Amino acid sequence: MIRRLALTLAVGLTACTPEEDPPSSSTPPLEDPTRQEQGVESLESPSEANALRFLEQATFGPRQALGVTPPPIDTVEHVVAVGIKQAITDQFAAPRSTYDGLATKDLGSQFFFNAIHGQDQLRQRVAFALSQILVVSQNGIPNVQSTPEPEPRIALAGYLNLLSLRAFGNYRQLLEELTLDPAMGTYLDMVNNKAFKANGQPIEPNENYAREMLQLFSLGIYKLNENGTPQLDGLGHKVPVYTEAQVQAFAHTLSGWTYAGATCPTRGRANPPDYTAPMMDCDVNHDASSRELLRGFHTTAGATARQHLTEALDNVFADPNLPPFLCKQLIQHLVTSNPSEAYVQAVVNTFKNNGNGVRGDLRAVVRKILQYDEARGPTAPSGDLARFGHLRSPALYVGAIVRGLDGTLDTSGTLDPGAKLSGWSQSMGQLVPQPPSVFSYYPPNAPAPGGGGLLGPEFAILDTATITARANITHDLLFTGGTANAGVLIDLDLLPTASSDIVQWLNRYWLHGTMSADLQQAVLNAISHPDAGDTLRRKKLAVHLTALSPEFQIQR
Repeated sequence: MIRRLALTLAVGLTACTPEEDPPSSSTPPLEDPTRQEQGVESLESPSEANALRFLEQATFGPRQALGVTPPPIDTVEHVVAVGIKQAITDQFAAPRSTYDGLATKDLGSQFFFNAIHGQDQLRQRVAFALSQILVVSQNGIPNVQSTPEPEPRIALAGYLNLLSLRAFGNYRQLLEELTLDPAMGTYLDMVNNKAFKANGQPIEPNENYAREMLQLFSLGIYKLNENGTPQLDGLGHKVPVYTEAQVQAFAHTLSGWTYAGATCPTRGRANPPDYTAPMMDCDVNHDASSRELLRGFHTTAGATARQHLTEALDNVFADPNLPPFLCKQLIQHLVTSNPSEAYVQAVVNTFKNNGNGVRGDLRAVVRKILQYDEARGPTAPSGDLARFGHLRSPALYVGAIVRGLDGTLDTSGTLDPGAKLSGWSQSMGQLVPQPPSVFSYYPPNAPAPGGGGLLGPEFAILDTATITARANITHDLLFTGGTANAGVLIDLDLLPTASSDIVQWLNRYWLHGTMSADLQQAVLNAISHPDAGDTLRRKKLAVHLTALSPEFQIQR
């Protein structure tokens, strides 16, 4: 039966188109006075459906307060009570979840524990999005067998903590700290990138980090308009945003960094790995010559490694391609795979100027993404509904189901429920934090199958095997005792007992009132059948069918 359900789901999905940083000095822009004239809900007084939709975008899944007073900040009751703008502000101030590289539990386990229980849901969502743009994989960090500590885990814990720390900070600062992060240094060869051999002979530095920093972390491959569309030359061809010579120039400019240590090594040598501190500059291994970077800028001749680093990152940060390249991807991860040109432009404008003349304020950018009209309201704009939303990635799918059933993870004794959820995500194609390559789990420009040119990044890891896994893990959660024995606990008492009421509860809390009449009838027919079993089994079946429906799988 599960196999048939999975194959049915495959057809349905394929047919679908779908330090704490100090508070920012920016003042959120005043609400557009035309919003109510256009029928858009006030950000101060959201409906329950709007609040639920907001929580789908800003958390790892909506949940209810269930009588807890005052309601926790990641619950629908809180968002309805205080409004969208205040809910975002509250999330900015929430205590930060962190990772421990020396803990017995794997980082994937820690990730899912934080995703289910962490108060800082928005910070975690943004950090997770950034981890899929500024990619480091645990698979790319060697484990030194002569030392007792697990270097991959320590390195990745530091990297993940950096992303969460700077998730609401300035992108220029994040880009620099990321460049000097030892996990990134190891993963993309920024560390020990020397310009000289031990005998003083000049050599060509490694280009790996310079290339990926330009291609994946800042600019992309082709020049973009501010609305995210590609710029075209007179022949209708896309225009490259940098040249191979500029990649080489950045590699020379960024040479001379090694792992932190008591002193710099001699020319041509390197310090041993240290994943507990940023990399250190060692001018003895740096190419101090002047190089031409982007837009005709030349670095200072005779400058130090640190001076050249500042010049290189300032040059990249000021490039007009960075705002549309980054902002569109953040929208894709949080809200929709195919944002309108106006949506991208509005967020880019905020990246360029947060209201106080500051460029790169991620706090202001995230607020703009979540408050923009296309993201708000009980549903997506009717004219955009067919192209709006995104397939829930495995991690978001797991989080939404567990949190939607008031799930808790019992870590008493030797239980490791986070590992259970991590295993589920892996079976669906997303092993956190171990993306298979620097291109992450899936590329941002992957097409939606049968989408007529629409993008559907998460569909790149959706096939018959991972679709079947979605059905199997949902069945595992609901119908087997092994899940509870592993410490993953859900509460089906949330759901009412009458069959029609069960369907309406799922429509209200899982699909914020958008469940189609066809799906409602299909679920109702299934759980009303004499063979459906007792009340508990009918609840499980209703949840199972709803979770596997394209209407739930595609988050709109």
